Amino acid sequence: MKNSDHPLITSPQNPGIKAVIALRRRRGRDDAGLIVIEGTREIERALGCGIEPAGAYYCEEVADGRFLAAVLPRLGKAEAQVSRVTARVYEKLAYREGSEGMVLLARRPRSGLDGLTPGEKPFYIVADGVEKPGNLGAIFRSADGAGVSGIIVTGGGTDIFGPNAIRASLGTVFTVPSAESSPDEAAAWLRKRKIRIIVTSPAASLPYTEADLASPCAVVVGSEDAGASESWLEASDEKVAIPMLGIADSLNVSTSASILAYEALRQRSPAEGRKRE
Repeated sequence: MKNSDHPLITSPQNPGIKAVIALRRRRGRDDAGLIVIEGTREIERALGCGIEPAGAYYCEEVADGRFLAAVLPRLGKAEAQVSRVTARVYEKLAYREGSEGMVLLARRPRSGLDGLTPGEKPFYIVADGVEKPGNLGAIFRSADGAGVSGIIVTGGGTDIFGPNAIRASLGTVFTVPSAESSPDEAAAWLRKRKIRIIVTSPAASLPYTEADLASPCAVVVGSEDAGASESWLEASDEKVAIPMLGIADSLNVSTSASILAYEALRQRSPAEGRKRE
């Protein structure tokens, strides 16, 4: 199909455009069973991970021609509904500036604990009550880089597949296995699989570098304001602290998660394993 064969939408009042705008709200996405993906890198990673496209809106005046040439045939094979829009309509449609000319709609991926498959020595990050999409997205980027087994989001907070979290993660929400759960359900799931629960807390006496992160475990990082919930503190097998030498008593939650993820990677490296033996 040629680009010119895709219907052209010229009015921001078009029902399809209004339906996409409604997906900016979590309730709208949940009701429709759809997520919204912007950015060439994010779209390419989503499609590369098998995300099921449902539709797309693109603006030829904004989008890169090579990107369109690569992606549009894939959307056609998936029988996604594709439309062209004018620059005026795209400005209304786009969630952010510089979104590179396409808004992709996709079926919401599964996000239950039953979708996680722990390997031999799993290492999970539990993001408890993290409210800012940028922080959750940054946790996914670090998890992707450090080879984390998966991320479990508990205590409400931000939507894993919200457009801002997807963007902040650079599309790694599609490469890192994830699940949403209540704290109690997640703790029971971890215990059933004999995965130790380690909670970060400024009040802990054990430095994170002295904790055993090489064996199967999950590290819980808490919300930006309150830290890990009481449910997780009670469920923990161990509590660890990241030393703070200045006047601040804690780090940004995504920074804490990154430090723990890379400490786990260090402890699990072959050289470190030989030292421990």
